[in-house]
Amino acid sequence: MTVRPSFDPLIAAEDRALLEARPELLHPAAGVRPSGPVGGRTPRDVLFSLWNAPLWAFLPLVVAPFYGRKALIAGAIGQVVAGAVLVLAPGGVFVLSGAAVVAFGVLLARCGQGRAGSLARRLHGSYVVPGDLDTATAALLGRVQRAIQVVLTAEVTKEGLLDDLRNTVTLPAQEWEVAQTLREISRLSEEQRTARLAGQNAELAQMMAPQAKALKLATASVTERIEAIERYAEQVTAADRALLQWKTLQRLADSSDAYGELLARTVRDELAVAEIDGLTDEAKRLEEALRRSVEKARRTGLTLLPGGLAEAG
Repeated sequence: MTVRPSFDPLIAAEDRALLEARPELLHPAAGVRPSGPVGGRTPRDVLFSLWNAPLWAFLPLVVAPFYGRKALIAGAIGQVVAGAVLVLAPGGVFVLSGAAVVAFGVLLARCGQGRAGSLARRLHGSYVVPGDLDTATAALLGRVQRAIQVVLTAEVTKEGLLDDLRNTVTLPAQEWEVAQTLREISRLSEEQRTARLAGQNAELAQMMAPQAKALKLATASVTERIEAIERYAEQVTAADRALLQWKTLQRLADSSDAYGELLARTVRDELAVAEIDGLTDEAKRLEEALRRSVEKARRTGLTLLPGGLAEAG
């Protein structure tokens, strides 16, 4: 799993989805990149518009299918109108040439960075991109993102067996706090590397020693938080396994005697039953184990709340 951008949870879901779809438009912490001429539009955008504009004016039915079903319907209507103009209107070619100029302007206006680019500029500082991090901090962010993904995609989460509010609110907030800390650690680490390259002497080493120690402590602290989230993900995974086993046993226990006999031969040793008549009791015991596993995952999740780590300690 590659490291993806991390966003402030306060960003609206619609805006976040738009930015996630265009990560190349996000700006690193160093500052907002210049947009370039004409709103970030490139020569490629101009060529694209020049090539498509005459098609939209003269042969809209040829190009419309590439823009979706609605565009196809509009292209069919436009093709009828274009044909009528060419056949019936005096100077029909000049009329459609004027339409091509209008189409060029519309197409060019739709190129460039658009709303996503505007959002990326306006929300600069409310996201962390992989380019903000060095190799070590990027690896740490990847770990927390993977752990959170495990929790959010788990079956016990989908079925509402865990605290949905904690998972959907607390975990993104935890990721954002971790990402901000890692961005600052990366920035200060680079600052120290640059200072060391500039020259090494006893006075400089004495001045940088406390700073290096602070960086080490901060890295250890954020790593501890990441490990807590990973432990939560491990508990959720264990609950997922218990849920799968419980569902399997329930399904087989409710089936015919043939399935019951197959169960006694093939399920894992701790789930196997000596006789078919014991399936119901075994299902009850596994259901209790599932509940304990889910409850353990819920308690682990509590440590992720503000102050939770301290209480858990």
